[in-house]
Amino acid sequence: MANISELLNGWGFGKQTAIGTANLVATIWRHTNLNTKPWAKVPVNEDDRAEIGKGHEFPTQLFKSHYNMPAYELSKYASSEFLAWAMSFSMGNVVVSGSGPYTYTIVPALGATNPTGLELPYFSFLQQIRPGGSAVLDEMLVGCAVKGWKLSIKNSPGRASAMCSVECVTTGQYTSPSAITLPAISTPHEFNAGMISALTFNGINYLSGGSAKQFVSMEASWENNFRPGFFPGSGAQDGYQIQGRFEWGDRAFAVQFVVRVQAGSTEYANLINLTTGTATFTMTRDANNSFTMLIQKMGFNVAELGNTDGIVTLQITGVQLYDPTNGMVTMTITTPLQGICQ
Repeated sequence: MANISELLNGWGFGKQTAIGTANLVATIWRHTNLNTKPWAKVPVNEDDRAEIGKGHEFPTQLFKSHYNMPAYELSKYASSEFLAWAMSFSMGNVVVSGSGPYTYTIVPALGATNPTGLELPYFSFLQQIRPGGSAVLDEMLVGCAVKGWKLSIKNSPGRASAMCSVECVTTGQYTSPSAITLPAISTPHEFNAGMISALTFNGINYLSGGSAKQFVSMEASWENNFRPGFFPGSGAQDGYQIQGRFEWGDRAFAVQFVVRVQAGSTEYANLINLTTGTATFTMTRDANNSFTMLIQKMGFNVAELGNTDGIVTLQITGVQLYDPTNGMVTMTITTPLQGICQ
């Protein structure tokens, strides 16, 4: 028996050279994870129930089919390192500058210019319990990709006021035992909601001016909507077919936020008048750790009255439009960690 608290997680901060080629230990980091479940391996079998000729309707044999690996969530307090990793692997177009700290400028990749077509970078994921000669669990999942993420900002104190969860998928390929000794656990540079240093959505500044102190919460999310990756020649593990690619489908970028209603609030006017503008959200911990989400063209799609803690509020659903010059969204993260998605 083993306690789940003994579970160790590590995953590639550098990208794999190919979907079936695992990360080297030099490009793997070890982090904590608020999701206490291991990533399950799910082999799927089929039988001959539907076949005639047996003289009855009952199944008589089992056959190996495929690995149906469920999506897995990495849930962490938002830090410069984790946000740089999540945005890089989910969007794919990464430019790095600086010599320490490093600034990652990230935009969604486009199939026409992406060197891997509709595929994003891949990474390996390790999970271990008592690794060594009598390990309870020691395996490395190869060919993982970021399906989507959610960034949540709440009006509460502490690290939980800035959370990021990342949903990952994997092909079914794995190595067990992993033959990897995980490094020391990383110390992230975490943010909280009090570190917000820029907050302007569609021309409304929620940090200064008449709308100051009215912001309550925000949720931003990204979804790659991967297509299934089974195809002739996609590969096999233990006699089960595995997926050989994850191609993005119709990607979705969503932003919702809640603000207090006051006299002169302009959110309804922006909605009715189809007003659009940039949206800038920045968290700054110090000169070495910051995160900025710049939405190039935002409008308001819904503005719904409600209440939060007895205060009248508006829940705003933004609509993020693609600008022909500047694109959809630009993520800029400064962090001490080198080599993310490289």
